[in-house]
Amino acid sequence: MPTNPPKPPTLSPSVPWSVFKFGGTSVSSAKNYKNCAKISLDDMQSKPENDFAIVVSAMGGKPKTTDLLLGLVEAASTRDDAAVELNLNLIKDKHMTCLAECELSPAAQERLNGTINDDLKSIQDVLRTVSLMKWNPAKISALVSGYGEIWSGQILTEVMKKMGGDDTQYEYVDARKVIVVDESNDDVVIEWQKSEENLQTFLSASPPKSSGTRRCLVVTGFVASNTEGVATTLGRDGSDYSAAIFGKLLSAKEVTIWTDVDGVLSADPRRVPGSLVLSEVSFNEAMELAYFGAKVIHPKTMQPAILSNPPIPIWIRNTFNPSFRGSRIYTSSMTHKQRDRCVCGFASIDGLAILNVEGSGMVGVKGVARRLFGTLEDNGISIILIAQASSEHSISLALEQKDADRAKAVLEEVFSRELKHGHISDVSVIAPASIVAAVGDGMSAVTGVAGRFFRALGESKINVLAIAQGASERNISAIVPGADATRALRAVHAAFRLSQTSVRVGVVLDGGVSTGLGRSLLQLLDRQRQHMIVSFDIDVQVVCVKGDGAIMWTDNGGSITDSDWIGALKGGKAKSSLQFMQSGDSKALSDKFSGVLLSDECSHNMVFDCTALETISKLHPGWLAKSIHVITANNTGISGSDELREELERAELGEGGVGEPGRYLKEVCVGGSLPVIRTLTDLLKSGDRIRKLDGILSVSFSHIMYQVSPPPGDDGTVPEGVKFSEAVKEAISLGMMEVDPVKDLNNEYSARCLMVLVSELGLGDLWNKDRIMSVCEKFIDSESWKKGEGEGFAVLDAEIEKRQAAAKANKCVVRHISSIDVGKSNVEIKFLDVPYNHVFATTPPACETFRFFTKTYQQFPLVITGQAEGLENTANALLAEMLNLMAGKVTATTRKGGLQRNASSAFLGKAPSSPTLRQLSPSSNK
Repeated sequence: MPTNPPKPPTLSPSVPWSVFKFGGTSVSSAKNYKNCAKISLDDMQSKPENDFAIVVSAMGGKPKTTDLLLGLVEAASTRDDAAVELNLNLIKDKHMTCLAECELSPAAQERLNGTINDDLKSIQDVLRTVSLMKWNPAKISALVSGYGEIWSGQILTEVMKKMGGDDTQYEYVDARKVIVVDESNDDVVIEWQKSEENLQTFLSASPPKSSGTRRCLVVTGFVASNTEGVATTLGRDGSDYSAAIFGKLLSAKEVTIWTDVDGVLSADPRRVPGSLVLSEVSFNEAMELAYFGAKVIHPKTMQPAILSNPPIPIWIRNTFNPSFRGSRIYTSSMTHKQRDRCVCGFASIDGLAILNVEGSGMVGVKGVARRLFGTLEDNGISIILIAQASSEHSISLALEQKDADRAKAVLEEVFSRELKHGHISDVSVIAPASIVAAVGDGMSAVTGVAGRFFRALGESKINVLAIAQGASERNISAIVPGADATRALRAVHAAFRLSQTSVRVGVVLDGGVSTGLGRSLLQLLDRQRQHMIVSFDIDVQVVCVKGDGAIMWTDNGGSITDSDWIGALKGGKAKSSLQFMQSGDSKALSDKFSGVLLSDECSHNMVFDCTALETISKLHPGWLAKSIHVITANNTGISGSDELREELERAELGEGGVGEPGRYLKEVCVGGSLPVIRTLTDLLKSGDRIRKLDGILSVSFSHIMYQVSPPPGDDGTVPEGVKFSEAVKEAISLGMMEVDPVKDLNNEYSARCLMVLVSELGLGDLWNKDRIMSVCEKFIDSESWKKGEGEGFAVLDAEIEKRQAAAKANKCVVRHISSIDVGKSNVEIKFLDVPYNHVFATTPPACETFRFFTKTYQQFPLVITGQAEGLENTANALLAEMLNLMAGKVTATTRKGGLQRNASSAFLGKAPSSPTLRQLSPSSNK
């Protein structure tokens, strides 16, 4: 009576297994084979209790072995003998060179040389049959293409034996003798029971030589055998799949896929430079990212790991950076709870089109969707995404762009009757389009995710064509115009704090080599750049600097510094990443400046205008119309001609521009570093009514009149003042005056500041700079200034001295005061006598003071006072304006303090000890 053969012994559960897989780039040369062996041996040493299985791909490099083998079959099918000969020689040379450089023992090298030569002869015989019989090359490709893995596995086995110790048994495993697949359907289905029996038979046939000997299997990836015993392959990403299959067969503790990247990235680094490696990703998240084009890991590779009990974690690590931890792909039960981000990454699919079918006749009619989708299926057209409104009035489909016209044609044919009678109004195509998808297990537990996602797209001026979200809330997909895909990825990636928000900045300087506001700002941006990255996730890149007759720019994502600019101006050689140009053509320089600053890949483009030039302010409307934000210390535009002010107003409203206009931030135009305009707008927004504004608006007159008419000291005595002309000279020497001091002394500067406030109060139609100057009190003009220390200043000194003496007799000081009476629509600039204890009298030199009389602040005005003079203070204020604009990207509580603003400057650091705004006591406000 025949007996059944004994059942192969099962794997011992007491021996844990680790499975490695090295891809083609990891084994592209002899050096890389040795590196893979070292990585494996180091890990084996750190895990002495584990046995190892190492799955290996065919040799990579250029050209790849698998590509050469497939090229052989294709060339043989077309009877291209020359191409066959060329590919055979390339394959042979590639492997013989590698063997020679592996420095194996002579016996091992001779044996492998013989094996490869014999296999190449067998391949040549098969190819000859293909050529003579004109067989379908697809039937032979599966047989021939797997030889690369067979040779690679044998090479790595010998390298491991040479480099490893005697305590380990290294065994080459031909996966064609283990893995069995069913190819009866279109998909490859693993025959698990048969495969496990084959593996058990192999392990039983060569048990360890002693109880202390470990096992290390070196396995061929990609290849398998079908149920008829014929060699085949596992298809795309077959070696990764092989590793997961062996992980399940061996009940491995882990599967590590060694490749040429550090792990699973939050986005494609070629499109999002700030993408980061994710330490933990769930199987579901990895599948979603892979579907949407992320080169993470093929979904079929994860199936064996998921089906195992317990599931097997899959690690993605870098062969060329083995010290890096990499990414672990595992179940979702723990990962999203431990992460501080609800979205793990973003991916996109490009080259798509949207097919829209809409019409009133679709509402409530049965069978429309069936006919639509059935027609597309019958014509072999795959649908990638579906979006339908609940009204059933329209259906939007995303499909490959190459199929769009054909899909439109077949649907118009199927729905020809409905189109004729107007039940379906249109079948339209929008192309090119891209899908941008946010993926994360944690999205379902966090409110506001969709809001943040679409707000980021909106702020980046990206139109959303269609939206879809699965019931699991693990994915949000938006279809956007193809040209906006990269910008969309960067916007949403930054919005979820997965990378820094990039801000492209252009700086228009107010001087050349000499110090000025522009250079102070450049120095500040350079000092604070890393701090803003760390604390606010904002990377401010100065990409363009324009000065008088010169321009410098960069296109590589770096940032221009003050030393770069000055070095180039002085004739030094600019860094290779920078370009420098000098020209007398100011229009050409301005056009170049705008062209560099605009970037389709960045949503936040800004200009800092550090000048006081009307020629530059005339460029503001054009920048705003191009969606470039303008942060300006230059008030010559807002206070300029009626035509220029109207043009600025239209640009701010978006009239004549394309898309959303840029923001016009003019806080620094009045009060320098003091928050005057923001306080005014906040009061107006709150519903308060402004009755009157007054204050010391000119920092130069603040200094001059404090020296000419000083208040009493602490002991109550009033010091003697200096002559007006001497105070003016001192103010000039301290850099407090305009380039042309007359613009300060004839009240032009104060008039421009008042015009900014007048415009904010809605009185711009009644006043302009020239009218204000015509009614203001002034003591000097260009002619008087030209006379210098002669008659002009002598007369002024005498007049001011007389007025100062009269004020002193009344226990007052003389101060230069600007005011707006909103109720009377009146504007004034004049010298006033104010009591010794008045806030204007005690305002220190180089400081400014503003008072707001409102419905709320009637008896005691709201007062802002502080140091307005100083390039660094003003530069800080400009930077604060930018950060306020980016408030949606800045965390409320930063890692290192907060974004603060005190009475004299805006700064990054600890909060100021005194409040910014204060209400005067009665004794200090007489």
